[in-house]
Amino acid sequence: MAGTIPPQRILCIKLKHIGDVLLMTPAVRALRRAWPGSTIAALVPRGTEGVLAGNSDLDAILVFDRGAGIAGSWRAVRAVRRYAPDLVLEMGQGDREAVLGWLSGAPERVGYAPRWSGRWRRALLSRAAPWNGRRHVMEANLDLVRACGVPAETCRPVLVVQPEIRARMEVRLASAGLGPGQPLVVVHPVSRWLFKAWPEVGCAETIRCLVRRAEAAIAVTSGPGAAEMEAANRILARVAASQVGAARSLVPVIGLIGQTTLEELTALLGRAALFIGVDSAPMHMAAALGVPVVALFGPSGEHNWGPWGEGHVVVSSPYLCRPCGQDGCLGSKRSDCLEAISVQAVMTAVEKVLGQSVASAGRR
Repeated sequence: MAGTIPPQRILCIKLKHIGDVLLMTPAVRALRRAWPGSTIAALVPRGTEGVLAGNSDLDAILVFDRGAGIAGSWRAVRAVRRYAPDLVLEMGQGDREAVLGWLSGAPERVGYAPRWSGRWRRALLSRAAPWNGRRHVMEANLDLVRACGVPAETCRPVLVVQPEIRARMEVRLASAGLGPGQPLVVVHPVSRWLFKAWPEVGCAETIRCLVRRAEAAIAVTSGPGAAEMEAANRILARVAASQVGAARSLVPVIGLIGQTTLEELTALLGRAALFIGVDSAPMHMAAALGVPVVALFGPSGEHNWGPWGEGHVVVSSPYLCRPCGQDGCLGSKRSDCLEAISVQAVMTAVEKVLGQSVASAGRR
């Protein structure tokens, strides 16, 4: 497509999870820079659109309600037909992206070339790019842009802190005990996929170590899922039980478990000096905002899904079988490689990055 008339209407389809949608944004930015006069929209699942709020590279956000069954699929088809793109980037490897791209009526449909299965999907594409699973998924997204003849350069994911939500979050944190200018560490200890979660005992001990460090306040977050919230609340309960009878700490531990929208979580992370957590969407959100990350990785691979950018530390254990990509050891929903990570290893990583991030937090 290089050297041809720029497309008038571009649609990027990403029907995956929150982190996947966020990691799509460098590709959207590359399209915006290449074709500033084009109209660009994204089709994403309901519940993920919050990470695109305020993104000036997008002119429209279309939402696909996966939980609405056939009716949701039909509404998505009507939405893409009304949008009438002339270029679609199918930024996933699923069948829905391919079918919706084809049903959009766009003459140019760019997606990943199928490998061993789903070869019928190749017939729905006008142009195919190979999927390189050895690289970061963000680079793989950019390969689709490059397949359009655009010399896309890697950049940090685009995540916007909205000023009015930032102001409300500042008030909320102050009422919870965060002092003016006091550093804040956000701890996101669980995942919707519990095989990615570090043992609760280690999470609680890490928070206690941060409290004893007596410098930064701690905010503990989780997603809205019942299992996530229950696990995070058990961790907070362990921390509270250890403080019974102890002298009152000047460091507040702020519980925000399941209590933030994506936009509010963005504002919270924008205030942070450090993020500690597992492989999850908030990890990618923190990295997108330039917040140093200490990330614990087990069965998933940091080469594909690690926090993007400089100044982050990935903590893992030297298991030869990782990353296996499985849902726990032998399908058990628990991962030996995560359980082998010690609190000392995590705190060593924290000490490595916290001093520098605390010094720079006030400048953001």
